[in-house]
Amino acid sequence: MRDQDDLQAAIEGEVPVERANIALFGATGAGKSTLLNAIFGAEIAQTGIGAPVTNETEMFVNDAGTLAIFDGAGVELGGRNPVRDITQRLFRNRQGESDAVIHVAWYCVNSQTGRLEKGQRDVITKVAALGIPVVLVLTKANVRNGVVEPKTASLADEISKMTLPIVGGRPVITSSVDDEFNGVGRFGLETLLDETYRVVPEAQKISVAGAQKIDLTIKARYARSWIAGAVAFAGGVGATPIPLADAALLVPAQAALMARIAAIYDIPQAKAAKLVGSTTVLAAGAGKMAAASLLKLIPGVGSVISAGVAATLTGVLGESWRVTTERVFTGKFDLDDADQLTKIAEMFASNMKSGAKAEAAPAATD
Repeated sequence: MRDQDDLQAAIEGEVPVERANIALFGATGAGKSTLLNAIFGAEIAQTGIGAPVTNETEMFVNDAGTLAIFDGAGVELGGRNPVRDITQRLFRNRQGESDAVIHVAWYCVNSQTGRLEKGQRDVITKVAALGIPVVLVLTKANVRNGVVEPKTASLADEISKMTLPIVGGRPVITSSVDDEFNGVGRFGLETLLDETYRVVPEAQKISVAGAQKIDLTIKARYARSWIAGAVAFAGGVGATPIPLADAALLVPAQAALMARIAAIYDIPQAKAAKLVGSTTVLAAGAGKMAAASLLKLIPGVGSVISAGVAATLTGVLGESWRVTTERVFTGKFDLDDADQLTKIAEMFASNMKSGAKAEAAPAATD
């Protein structure tokens, strides 16, 4: 099936987002791995899977390739300082390593220590002096019913008065684990993400949004903004009515849209392409086969594609794909299970059909 192959190849060839690079600092025991796992998932920072960057720094990259964590192997007071490693990476970036730039640093401090030492303040200042935004994170906070333990709140107030070069001028208080026995839940993770989005470039905002595991709302918002852009493009393609046979002109735009949406839901390109090519049912949503299938559901359209029809096809395709990838992301489907792939394909086709009918209803009554 040529159209299926074209769409699958186009998705594999897409570079949907640019990788976000986060430098992670903090003493051993500061809760860095727990924080990362709570926000980005357990695959990011399991012991022993990092690739060495220098003697003091390891790099962890998620499966989708949208996020890299540069873990500075424990900033111990009086010990070795990984700031040198970050300096080296910035120098290498200036030499042409476009993927080496650090976009933001998280400096983690165990809130239970009740203090921020001079050595820690010096590291924060040095990193910020390199032009890297630093978010200071107080970890392991005790929070009950949304109320932060007084000693941690006081520590945050004291740090705020130090006028350190940190994002927002104030540390972000976090709790990364659920403690049902004591009635304590996760806290501050969305705030940490918000502070991170605020300082990284736009392309990296999308990468961080795609990699994080805790906020489906921002994923849907980015995905739907892309769908709206693709709909506008498709409407332009169809501004002059084109024959049904030429509907494949929409394939590159559809591929770009589907690749981006897969990235925002943290699905690697190879798996996204596998999902597209899994069954002929799913393939019926691609290129001019999508047009042929959906036109049957839209009464009175005929054999040409107008701006409205092109926009409808792309909008339905985009939202159907968004719903599908969201369900994969939330664990409702497993892409490595052949039987489930068929179910995913059937769900995708069903969403396409119901979406087309919904879009066609107003036009049918004109």
